[in-house]
This record gives sequence, structure tokens and C-alpha cells, in this order.
Amino acid sequence: FRVQYDERIAVLKQYFWSEADPRNRFETERAFYEILGEAVVLRTPRLKAADLENRQTLLSYVSGRRLKSNEVRHDHVDQALNFVAELNVMRARPVAQTIGEASEACFTMVDHLACVERRLQRLEHSADSPKSEPEFRVLVKEELVPIWDRIRSKMREVERGNGRLQTSERCLSPSDFGFHNALLHEDGRLRFFDFEYAGWDDPAKMVCDFFCQPAVPVPISCFDSFVYGTAHALGLSDMEQFMVRCRNLLPLYRLKWCGITLNEFLDADRGRRAFALGPGTTQKRKVRQLEAARFSLKLTRDILHETTA
Repeated sequence: FRVQYDERIAVLKQYFWSEADPRNRFETERAFYEILGEAVVLRTPRLKAADLENRQTLLSYVSGRRLKSNEVRHDHVDQALNFVAELNVMRARPVAQTIGEASEACFTMVDHLACVERRLQRLEHSADSPKSEPEFRVLVKEELVPIWDRIRSKMREVERGNGRLQTSERCLSPSDFGFHNALLHEDGRLRFFDFEYAGWDDPAKMVCDFFCQPAVPVPISCFDSFVYGTAHALGLSDMEQFMVRCRNLLPLYRLKWCGITLNEFLDADRGRRAFALGPGTTQKRKVRQLEAARFSLKLTRDILHETTA
């Protein structure tokens, strides 16, 4: 909600919660803004107040507009990388311990596989329902599942020899991170927001999510430089090994984001969608999400072809 008081403007944010999805989005974002406050990061809104009882925060108002999908430039990607670097300067400070693991955090290859498998199992279960829509059922059963089988086999091959990430190898991740959660100010600077899923995570997962979110795609030509920049910001000792891990995980996370676009067809997510978008799911939105899922699957196939060629 946009709030005006004493000739000033702020944003009041109310957080979703339900017994079916009890993640504490309010506390996660509040803790993340506390870390950002100590980091003196000027690339986000400021936390002005927090109301635990009502799960609300008051944030400074940030003016700007969303980037269009054809507007993303290398400069924007550099700004996102700088944000990650500035945030992770805080890793060793006590305030960084006030936040827990990111939503769906992964610290082993087994974790990464299980994270995506859980999503796909939900989609398969929904597609098996007699009430499922035909186009959705065909997409899941005849396209998504076969690609998943290929990726799962490939990932189990690279899983050997990959142990659990040490604490020093983990990062503070904004999590749902990308230009879909950013505003471009008239001065050319980006402001990032929406940290409800933030926390400690595998930096390779953060990188892959950044490049796989479909709303405002990041040019894949920036992938290698972003990976190396992330490794440098975190002080990772083996940059080449980190690059290999990011490349191995990329098709897996392409498929994960394909699954996310299909959440529109899951009854379990209906409450959260109604909370954010208003009651009801339009057929037009379902058609749009099916198109987005098909595009994500095409990108996934392309990556698989490149990695196996």
C-alpha cells in the first residue's frame, strides 16, 4: 500500500501466511533489511518500522519503473552483481547470523535435485487429477517429465565427488532475485526489493535463479562474467570449479522456473495468488503461463543440447 503522511510517502507491506505455507516471510524480510541497514547498501528501500503482530513493514518509497524484457543491458547486470557483492561484505558480521537459510536453500547436489523434484511431483500430482486442464496435463506429462528424467540422470553423474558446501562457501542471497524485483530510477540506478525468501544459500543457486527467472530475462551472454564476479565477491578459492557447478545446475534451474510458471494450475498455491493478485484466476493468465512454460522448456532443451554436444 502507498502511504502518505506529513507530506512524505512510504510503502506499507502486508505479508502472506497460511497453515499450508507457514514460511515467515515477514521475519525473513525484516531480518534481511536489518543486514542491509548495517551494510549501508543504497540499492534498496529502507526499513522504517516493523509490526510483528500484524505482519507488516513500513518501507521507504522508491520511485522508478520496471525494466522491459528487451531493455536489460550489461550495465544493469553489473549493478545486480555489485548489489550481491555489497551485501556479502556482511557475511562475517554478527547481524548476518540473525537470518536463517533461504527458502529452499541447497548445500549439496542432492539438495538441488530434491528441491526441483518436489516441485515437479506437485505438478505431476495435479496433472493426474481428472479435473486438470488438457493442455496443462500434456505439457507436464509429455514434455516436462521426459526432460526432467534426462536432467536427473545427468545430475546424478556429476553428483559424485560433490560434498556439502562449507559455511565459508555460502552466500547471503536475496533469493527471488532478478530484474522482475527491481525498479530503474531516472538516474539510471536500479533499486532492488522483495526479499521474503532471502537467507543463506548456495551462490550457484543464486546465480542460476538470477538467469532463469522469466519475467525480465537476463542475457545469457552475461553468465560467465556474472559467475566470475560472484566468485570474486565471495572470495571463493576455485573459480573454475564454481563455474562448472553453475553450468551443471543451469538446466536444472531452468526446469525449476518452468515449474514455477505453472503454479497457476496448483490448488495449493491459490491462497497466496489470491492474496497477491486478488481473487480468481483468469483463463487469460493461465494461457500466458503455459506459453511462458513452453518457452522455458525450449531454453532448457537448448542448454541440454549445448552441454551434451
